[in-house]
Amino acid sequence: MTPARRRRPSSAARRNPAKARQRAKAAREELPEPPEYLKRLGVRPRKALGQHFLVDEFLLGDIADAAVRDADVPVLEIGAGPGGLTEELAKRAKQVVAIELDEELAALTRERLREHTGLHLLAADVLDFEPIELLQESGAEPPLVPYVAVGNLPYYITQPIVRKLLESDPAPQRIVILIQREVALRMVGGEGKESLLSISIKLYGEPRLLFPVPRQAFWPPPQVQSAVVEIERFERPALDLTPGEIEAFFHIVRAGFAQPRKQIHNSLVDESGLPRDEILAMLDDARIEPAARPQHLSLQDWERMFRAFMARFPGELDVIERGRGDFTEDFEDDDEDGPEVFDVDFDSDPDDE
Repeated sequence: MTPARRRRPSSAARRNPAKARQRAKAAREELPEPPEYLKRLGVRPRKALGQHFLVDEFLLGDIADAAVRDADVPVLEIGAGPGGLTEELAKRAKQVVAIELDEELAALTRERLREHTGLHLLAADVLDFEPIELLQESGAEPPLVPYVAVGNLPYYITQPIVRKLLESDPAPQRIVILIQREVALRMVGGEGKESLLSISIKLYGEPRLLFPVPRQAFWPPPQVQSAVVEIERFERPALDLTPGEIEAFFHIVRAGFAQPRKQIHNSLVDESGLPRDEILAMLDDARIEPAARPQHLSLQDWERMFRAFMARFPGELDVIERGRGDFTEDFEDDDEDGPEVFDVDFDSDPDDE
């Protein structure tokens, strides 16, 4: 399992560490009582696993409704936890395969929900297996495809799980995930707001924000706001690229986003080491404004840039650093002085935020 990164202090905490400590102490003192079923189970969230259990019954139902459109389509749940969402999914779908890393918690949840005959709960690390292997290992009845994936994903593990789901074969037809708000916004992107993450996802599917989930809906409440995102996967990638070309394509995209505050021509010069005049000529071939920043470029812009780069520098792609994963980005934590509610209108186009 990918290890948890040490949490970096927020900008507010860096400005006023004493105030941040006071707020953290107050939050601990105001920790709400857990639901009765968690009390009966004796479950305590494990900080090392980033566990925050969603306990709001209405929101659990909303997520299950978003995930289960057809009761006959199997559901793969990632991170079952104490089974709040698992139970709602099992009420709606005939087959639910739930995965939980914490073996003790998996056993408790399996026992609590034993009356749901279509539910199969496995103790496993989802990153160690292909989704179809988990569906088959559960003993769920075939056919197992198409299927949908759903989960409440900890912050530090969101990107590798989403990547694995999108690149798996067969992949889920839809992904519905509850994630940190900042990551949700980066996933969806939009005009002038694209990211390495959104471009990576949009090659495989269409992401969209569904609804916000406030901190108070969790036990214990996290420090960050959350949101539910849906990714509708395409039957085939949005760009007509071979698997080898896709790998090369992301070398260019990663290079462009390596320094996101820089103009695109400066980032490419720095990352490739190629002469500036040649990079400018390549961007002209691709009809890309050299002064544009990477967040302003669409998936189609990146495709034109990739093809222009390959045409001009067919043997030079190896000079671009290859160490970053397709979905790897460095995210700032939410500012503790930020708004207590979402400033996104989820009923409108996210580009209008």
